[in-house]
Amino acid sequence: MRGVLVASFGTTAADTLAETIGAVEQQAAALWPGAPVYRAFTSPTVRRRLREKGLPVEDVPATLERMAADGVDEAVVRNTFVIRGIEYHRLEEDCRRMAGAFRSLDLSPPLLDSPGDIAAVARLLLERHRDLAPGDALALMGHGTGHRGDFAYGALDCAFRDMGRGDVLVSTIEGGSGIDGLRRRLAALGPRRVVLRPLLMTVGDHAKNDMAGGAETSWKNLLAADGYQVTCVMEGLSQLPGIRERILMR
Repeated sequence: MRGVLVASFGTTAADTLAETIGAVEQQAAALWPGAPVYRAFTSPTVRRRLREKGLPVEDVPATLERMAADGVDEAVVRNTFVIRGIEYHRLEEDCRRMAGAFRSLDLSPPLLDSPGDIAAVARLLLERHRDLAPGDALALMGHGTGHRGDFAYGALDCAFRDMGRGDVLVSTIEGGSGIDGLRRRLAALGPRRVVLRPLLMTVGDHAKNDMAGGAETSWKNLLAADGYQVTCVMEGLSQLPGIRERILMR
């Protein structure tokens, strides 16, 4: 029997869970009719906070064990990670340890894992924001990491420039390219308006607080203080059908 596991870092934003990770799971159910679809979150903090809310979610090893106990012998593991960072490597290790419980276990790569992936995601985001007006800039806020996988964000930024779209900028909360670098690049570009959107799968704390929050240090307010009109797009990557297809059909 085939079973599909959608593994994610997770989110405590119950208000957007169905529209983001839930949408990936629903599309997985449509792609593999009759196969049970399972959910696992890799973040212990997210799982703890959800458990406190009465919304328990298992980790990857426990979910794979449950799949095997349910009679699944062909495990299709799809993930909602953006880059090949620390969390993805932990997922790989969990899958390696559990692979012997299944006749086959197929783990997909993260979203930005090859030059072809990066170009395809760039095109999908440009299509989503095709209404960007002259004088506007689109700033994408990724998570970022000290892990070597952080290079994928810079590669995506280069892909936009190679496509002639210097008005699309990629920056991250952590890692190599933060808000200070984004502000310098915007000052050189000189847009009238900045459209901010998360380069994240979900609309959780980072999008709601770090990007669009009311604190003086939110990206929205820092850029507004620099004199730009700022529009925040509260939409996770997983809400885009093309992104969901790339997550699942790998």
